[in-house]
Amino acid sequence: MTPTTDNDENAAFEPSSIRTPRPPLLPRKVWILGLAKDRVATAVAALEGAGHAVRTAESGAELAPALREFRPDLIVIDMQDEPDRARHIATQLRADRATRQLPIVLVGARGIDIKKGDKPITGPTRRYTLPMDAPSVLNAIVTEL
Repeated sequence: MTPTTDNDENAAFEPSSIRTPRPPLLPRKVWILGLAKDRVATAVAALEGAGHAVRTAESGAELAPALREFRPDLIVIDMQDEPDRARHIATQLRADRATRQLPIVLVGARGIDIKKGDKPITGPTRRYTLPMDAPSVLNAIVTEL
């Protein structure tokens, strides 16, 4: 460690005091579906910064044809702006044999979004009530990958 004085504006930090993300053992592929470009961009930056490959789409219709060239390990769906549309996309993904077992993360999923009579979203699914760009949600997604 470099010795510093109280007057030194550029005081050096010990390497152990600064946490830098390690590259993942195995880079993953992630699809992010959402309408809010700022939240999607924040999530893309966090996931790419952690070493993962990320693609984005605004609808499930954009996702389906692209699955052959970019098969994701995880699908993140932003439910913040249009929860009914997002639930419909998640239900369609579960109904399709090609995407049935892919893990899905629903973010911005408030309890009121689930209405009586709605089909439950089955399979490997996580729900976070906070917005997609919340640091705790992004850290949880990066950690789980």
